[in-house]
Amino acid sequence: MKIKVLFTAILLLNITLSFAQTDKAKIAHLAGNSATWNDGGFKNIERVFTPAVLKDQLFMIGEGHGIAYSYDVQYKLVEYLNKKMGARYLFVEMGYLDGLLLNNYLRTGNDSAYVADFQKYNGTFYYNKSEHQLLKNLYQLNKTLPESKRIVILPVDIEHGYRKAIEYLQTEVFSGNKANSPVGSALKKIDSKNGVGTDIAAEFVKLYPVFKNNAATYKRTLGQQYFDASFLLRNTYEMLNIALKNTKGTRRDSVMLENFNTYKDHYQLQNEKLIGLFGGFHVKQSDQPNDIRFAALIKRANAAKGICSALMVYSGGFMMMPKGKSDTSRTGNKYKRVINHYDYFTGSFRDGRLLDAYNSSGKAVIFKLTGKNSPFKGQKSFLMEKDQYANVDEMFQLLIQINNSPATEPLTGGMDN
Repeated sequence: MKIKVLFTAILLLNITLSFAQTDKAKIAHLAGNSATWNDGGFKNIERVFTPAVLKDQLFMIGEGHGIAYSYDVQYKLVEYLNKKMGARYLFVEMGYLDGLLLNNYLRTGNDSAYVADFQKYNGTFYYNKSEHQLLKNLYQLNKTLPESKRIVILPVDIEHGYRKAIEYLQTEVFSGNKANSPVGSALKKIDSKNGVGTDIAAEFVKLYPVFKNNAATYKRTLGQQYFDASFLLRNTYEMLNIALKNTKGTRRDSVMLENFNTYKDHYQLQNEKLIGLFGGFHVKQSDQPNDIRFAALIKRANAAKGICSALMVYSGGFMMMPKGKSDTSRTGNKYKRVINHYDYFTGSFRDGRLLDAYNSSGKAVIFKLTGKNSPFKGQKSFLMEKDQYANVDEMFQLLIQINNSPATEPLTGGMDN
């Protein structure tokens, strides 16, 4: 019995020492492979974006919605990657109509059209001043760049604002003589402003195959507008079809991949450096069971020559919460303190304690987790509970800790208490 007790004690001691040694290696790796961000910019950014990291083609930056510093960091990383290696094509989690209006703003500086369009997002995470400031910063950056280096926004999401998309198709694309085409006639019958959503969906999913099956005819009819029309029609069809069939978890990110590949072919991006700004879910490079992720699809399809995913996590601060769906009369946003019990907050994943030392070292700290002899290879570190089926190096390569950020605020109006 004494021998068994002694053996158990020795075994537990060895396990404890092993974990302590592993933690020591992890702590040292974080210290030597991190960069700090404050208002003045990044410090030691070359520790993170090493030559090995910069070999990747696609850099995906994933955030948790509703937290102001997220947008500041996103912009600074876009600015850095643009200046460092000429990355100018910016894939975003928005619909095609948003992209048309945002690119017009980046060209002209006139934000009235896109601000008016974004009213459709009033009360959601997207309708916020931090997002607007990021776009203003991109406009100012473009003014300093030659035309061949300027940022171009490429939205890959389905058309969440489907009513606005249909209205745009009716008034800007299938107007005049084009309104009498089969698709134009079908569009005229849809009440995009006041119609019942299920009725709109039922009509729209019937008209899109007509357009698709007569692509050659519509290429001649629409001319230069064909690309915009085909993208808007398809994106809107996918949005409404997903809603009718309740297949968001398995279809939405697949559409995003198809849109990504369409842009690559249209703009000949096979050898261009690319950036993506998305919610954190979409940048993880392994699927969650029964929920497909955009980055995982790109990786499996070899649609990019190397992907570097950066996931934002949060320590302290506040986040904006969108209003309830039933409240359509006012902004109605709430904010609350960041709490550590669900996705993207440092207390919600394994090894979160390793980041405590960085809670006050800057507004944000970026860590490179990969590399030769990295102690995080094959580990469950920094993975949410639902992601424990994978290892961190299968999910993302960079980790960005945001410290004590204020919440975003609605683009117009104020915050409720």
